[in-house]
Amino acid sequence: MHNFDLHHGELRRLDLNLLVAFDALMVERHVSRAASRLNLGQPAMSHVLSRLRETLGDPLFIRCGTRMEPTARALELAPRIREWLHLTRSLLLDETPFDPAQENSTFTLATPDGLEALIYPSLIATLRQQAPGILLRSYLLEVDQQLAALDRDEVDLLISATPLALRDWHSQRPLMDSRFVALYSRQQLTLPPHPTLADLASFDQIASSYRGNAAGVVDQLFADQHLTRRVVALSASLLVIGNILQQAPLLSIQPEIYLPLFETQSGIGHVVLDKSLNIRINLVWHRRNDNQPLHRFLRMQVLQRLECLFGPLLQ
Repeated sequence: MHNFDLHHGELRRLDLNLLVAFDALMVERHVSRAASRLNLGQPAMSHVLSRLRETLGDPLFIRCGTRMEPTARALELAPRIREWLHLTRSLLLDETPFDPAQENSTFTLATPDGLEALIYPSLIATLRQQAPGILLRSYLLEVDQQLAALDRDEVDLLISATPLALRDWHSQRPLMDSRFVALYSRQQLTLPPHPTLADLASFDQIASSYRGNAAGVVDQLFADQHLTRRVVALSASLLVIGNILQQAPLLSIQPEIYLPLFETQSGIGHVVLDKSLNIRINLVWHRRNDNQPLHRFLRMQVLQRLECLFGPLLQ
């Protein structure tokens, strides 16, 4: 906590440009040359000097022939005003180049575990090379928790596969659209070559859930066609589902972008659902971080990983 308080009302009445003019007069010791340095006419500069004298309660500069000699009060103020001007310039004008290699901070990404499994290996490998001081932390969040976590600064970046009720202070970048696939074991089940949602509703299913409930985008797809799927198992880990399918006569409906996670597992087949059934994947963050250098850097890294996996992204 600060042990002093600024009197903002008093400061607001001050024209801080007067301090710039004071410094120019200290450098030039001449009204016309100081005016030229500030791109002012001499009458305007004389008016500024008059205001300076009134504000600071001192003559400040005494004319001696063609020179303006500073008073004791001006000499006392000069180094403090010069220091303030340097500080102000560094705050407002001097932008230190961002160097990810010099960063030491934590960045939190909330993403479905399937996308985490796909992008994390190469993302972390890149960060170890380019920004070894960054600790990347992953969260699994249900949809109703995502924006609240973002607003509370508990999460820096969301990858969301569900439409969110964004507010004015949220930024969003569309990434891709994904169809759905029904995953199953060829040794456990036989599916029609082009199953409808009604066909799939007749099979027992395993769903992904982080909090132990099955409600989500897939359930809404069935509900839109007045159908209810029969979920008999829930798994908090998408990566476990393939192993379960190999041992039980179940199917699992997942976004098509997750296929690379299952294609290496023996006997796992899939069928693509109706092309009209798809979801939009978005990148979401708080607008306070639009231009924050570290945030921009990591957003770009995530986008590059996704482009390597899925090709050109949406604009």
